[in-house]
Amino acid sequence: MLVALAAAGLLAAGCSSPPDAGSTTTVSYLWVVNSEGGSITGSGDTGLTLTLTGVRDYATQFADRPVRHAYVLSTTDFADRWEQWFSPVTPNAVLSFTEPASPMPASIVLEVTNPVYDKAARTLMFDAARLHREPDPHPDAVEAIALPNVPTPATFISGALFIDSAGDETPPGAAALESAATTSQAPTSESATASPDISGSPVPEQPLAAAATATYSIGDTGPGGGIVFYDAGSPQPWGRYLEAAPAGWNPRWDENGRWCGSFSSVRTSTMIGTGAANTRQMLLDCPSSRAAITVRDYAGGGLMDWFLPSADELTVLFAQRASVGGFSSNDYWSSSQIDEAHAWSMDFFDGRHTPDEADHALHIRPVRAF
Repeated sequence: MLVALAAAGLLAAGCSSPPDAGSTTTVSYLWVVNSEGGSITGSGDTGLTLTLTGVRDYATQFADRPVRHAYVLSTTDFADRWEQWFSPVTPNAVLSFTEPASPMPASIVLEVTNPVYDKAARTLMFDAARLHREPDPHPDAVEAIALPNVPTPATFISGALFIDSAGDETPPGAAALESAATTSQAPTSESATASPDISGSPVPEQPLAAAATATYSIGDTGPGGGIVFYDAGSPQPWGRYLEAAPAGWNPRWDENGRWCGSFSSVRTSTMIGTGAANTRQMLLDCPSSRAAITVRDYAGGGLMDWFLPSADELTVLFAQRASVGGFSSNDYWSSSQIDEAHAWSMDFFDGRHTPDEADHALHIRPVRAF
C-alpha cells in the first residue's frame, strides 16, 4: 500500500465505518520515526541510502478506524524485529522533511529495507529506492498533495518517516463487540507512596490511548487473548482496560525473570496506567532485563504491546487472580523501581508488597492496556 502525505506533513488516510459485531475487518497500521535531521545519498531511483540523525529511541505505531489503536516501541526493538514484520512485503514509506534553504517541508516516497540503528550515535540507516506517485484521486486531496521533484542527494534539518505496516491485520476480539459493559472499582493500593518523576524519561510517559470499540467485564477475554482484570470506568490517557496473559501463557508457566542489576537513576512510577512506560524505561536503562525482555517478546493475540505491570496494577491483578488464573503462591515482579538496587514485588500468597533486590529472579505475568 502507498501512503499519501500532504506537503504540510499531514497524513491523509481513508476511514471506514466500525465493523458489525462478528465481522472480520482488516486494519492498516502506520509506523512513524522522527529525526532531527538526516540525508539521502546516492542518485537516481535505486541504490539510495537514507540516514536519519538525532533519532530518539522510540517509534510510534497507530491505526485509525475501526480500532483507533496506537502505542510506542523502542527504536532498538523496531529495527531488531524488521525481518519478522516486513520480510514478506517490502514496506513503502514517505519521508517528510525540511531542507536548510527552504521554509516549506517537502516529501519523497521511498521503499525502505535493512534498517541499521546505532542507539549511541542516534542514527537509523536504511537502504532505499525512490518510488514515483500520482496525485491522490480524492477530490478533497488533489490540491493538498504536492508532488515536488526532490533532487537527490539531499540533506535535511528535520524529518518524519512514515512507514507502512507489515500488511493488513485482523484486529483480535472483533467478534466481541456485543460484550456487556461493567465498571469495577480498583482496590486501594497498599504499595509505597513514592512515585518517582518520570518526566525526564527519553520515551513518552504514557502509551498512546487506544479507544476501545467494545465494552468488557472483569473476567472477559480481551483483544490480546488475555483476561480483563481492571476497568477504569471511562477512557484514560493510557486506555480503559487492563488484561493479563492467561494461565499457560508461557510453556514454563509464570517464568522467573531477573529485574536488573543496580543502575543510577529512578524513572518509574507505581501508579495504574504507567506499567508500559515503566517497562520501556527498564529496557532503556537495563537492556538485559530478563523480566522486561520476556513480557516485551510475548505476542498474545498477535499484539506486541504487553508490559510488566506497575506496583498498583499488580495490586489489582492480585485482587482478580482467581478470575485470571494460573498464579503460584510466589513473588511476582512489578515494573516499579524503588531505588538504584530495588524494585517492588508482590507475594501472591498474601498480597504483600516487598522491596526486592533487582537482581533476583521472580515470577512475571505480562499485561496490556487497551
